[in-house]
Amino acid sequence: MTDPSALNLQYFLPYKLSRLVNDISAELSRTYATNFGLNVSQWRMLAAAAQLEPTSVTELTDYSGMDKVTVSRSVAEMVKRGLLTRTPDSRDSRRAIIALTTEGRDIYVHIAPAAVEFEQSLLSVFDDGEQKQLQEFIDRLLAQLAVLRLSGSYNFDRRKRKSPKAVVAEKVDK
Repeated sequence: MTDPSALNLQYFLPYKLSRLVNDISAELSRTYATNFGLNVSQWRMLAAAAQLEPTSVTELTDYSGMDKVTVSRSVAEMVKRGLLTRTPDSRDSRRAIIALTTEGRDIYVHIAPAAVEFEQSLLSVFDDGEQKQLQEFIDRLLAQLAVLRLSGSYNFDRRKRKSPKAVVAEKVDK
């Protein structure tokens, strides 16, 4: 009988989703890496900025789910390349306003249709109802993750877990 607490990556949802995201990102990056010199996080920030502008690093971080350091670094690199602008917010000196430049918008407008086409091709294994259901499942998982994050119930504190030796000892005693 399989130990229900054993981690089997083949069936572990976080692992499978991570693999899926990494594989999708790698494949999709072929669309923008070679032609536009963007990495995955830069493309995500360009796309997010296009959706939210005018925006800020904090808003981009919240929207994308990426860590603030990665977002800040990507934004800084794209400002340097002339794809984004960063201007001080006249109403809040702690905030900078991020927006696409003409060149950044041109790149976004060029890449976005290819990204949508890629998504449609990927999702073509599902009928319309299944695609809708998949979106609903993902939304529910994101909502549940937010609940778990806020509750702090899964902090993986080492002091609350049994040591590997204790787990082995329990199995031997049975």
